Amino acid sequence: MPIAVRPVDPRLGFPLSDILRNLSDVAAEVQTPTQPVALASVAFASLPPAANWPGCMIHVTDRNSIAISTPVAGVYTWLRADGTAL
Repeated sequence: MPIAVRPVDPRLGFPLSDILRNLSDVAAEVQTPTQPVALASVAFASLPPAANWPGCMIHVTDRNSIAISTPVAGVYTWLRADGTAL
């Protein structure tokens, strides 16, 4: 779900306008990354419940894979990025 961010009005004055402009830039980068994004890393045994992180990705260190929280038969589970089971 895109984050609604309005342009920062330069008339707000220093330092508030700079802070808000930086926050706006960060929100835009999250929505449409222009560079690789670092993922959190955990061991398989420490994976959080997939249902708490729908659609999110995580690096599973001891399985050398990226896992995505994916709904399977209505229940979220961690699957490898290629769709196979961890």
